[in-house]
Amino acid sequence: MEKVYIEEIRYQGVGGHLFAIAAKKSIDFGFDGMMYGFTANKILLDHYVEKFNAEFIGILHPFQFAIDEENAKNIMEVYTYDWTDEKL
Repeated sequence: MEKVYIEEIRYQGVGGHLFAIAAKKSIDFGFDGMMYGFTANKILLDHYVEKFNAEFIGILHPFQFAIDEENAKNIMEVYTYDWTDEKL
């Protein structure tokens, strides 16, 4: 199967907003904004390392990363993190 890439980026910035929401939830639950996760591939991991200063961990998963409290606060300064539990 051939991969097809589109030239137009349709959802730029969505990841930052999702990280901002996750950082806010981390703070709300007493974890000071610390976040752990993993990506689907190395390209996305490299993007998170470059864009959000994520740190590669790779212990439990080959693309595992962490974003510390300071970088979480930086993300929250740049991206909105309003959240609602309202159903659409």
